[in-house]
Amino acid sequence: MADAEAVARAVGEALTRAGSKRRRVALAVSGSQIISRQIAMPVDFSDADIEQQITLESDQYIPYPLDDVYFDFVVLGPNARNPQTADVLLVVARNEVVDKRLETLAAAGLGAAVVDVEAYALESVFPLIAPQMPPTARTGVTAMVDVGASTTTLNVLQAGVTLFTREQSFGGEQLLQQIQERYGLAYPEASAALLEGSFPEEWRSTVIEPFLDSLANQVGRLLQVFFSATGQSSLDHVVLSGGCAGLAGAAGIVGRYLGLDTRVGNPFLGVEFAPGIDAARLREHGHAWMIAAGLAMRSTTDVSR
Repeated sequence: MADAEAVARAVGEALTRAGSKRRRVALAVSGSQIISRQIAMPVDFSDADIEQQITLESDQYIPYPLDDVYFDFVVLGPNARNPQTADVLLVVARNEVVDKRLETLAAAGLGAAVVDVEAYALESVFPLIAPQMPPTARTGVTAMVDVGASTTTLNVLQAGVTLFTREQSFGGEQLLQQIQERYGLAYPEASAALLEGSFPEEWRSTVIEPFLDSLANQVGRLLQVFFSATGQSSLDHVVLSGGCAGLAGAAGIVGRYLGLDTRVGNPFLGVEFAPGIDAARLREHGHAWMIAAGLAMRSTTDVSR
């Protein structure tokens, strides 16, 4: 976080404009800032037993002193090959990574109910996306790809459960930089033009389509890493999200490159909003709020992971 004070001011202003009185929030750290690994524990261990075992054997699982980290875990279920053991997902973050965010929240008058990982938020939001997908998505393998400002996040799910996560340095900032350099626009002007779709047609051939071609290539690379790391040989669907997913033609270009069913996900399509909420605007830009929607799902359901 380059400027924590600016982030705190922006969050505070957003809360004021929204008129929200909530002060407990869900936030996420990026996958590059955590260590995650799957470990085995006796299937009859309680959460307290697992926590104690991780603490006692921390040198096997955590490459830092325990005083320097936060850790949490979730029991995934019995191991497929050995039903006497359970697969447990362990997630570790350095104190400074989490504390910086907590301090920023505190400066905005907020506190954290949940600290999640961006890739896992894509799993949490999947129940809102599945109804928009073919029936095979409920049991098949789906790649959720969120294209952020500087990072693209992949979560591959099988039947809605995480199989594989990965991040890559690629995002919408690269497109904005190309627009600024080519057309001499300031950042706010370039960003607003993309958001509202109010740009000259020339942009499509000179900067947008080349960017989408690069995006398709980056997604292809991420999926190759997935196939190599897991031994998985097939994938059924790809769901794009993030601001750049709203660019016209994004799903088509990525889908043709991959040879896979590819669509833009929108977590708000089937959601009913309270009176006073600008539902039309939220649905119009829902693809950009996929991770935020996943965090909201976590904050109102499972707060123990």
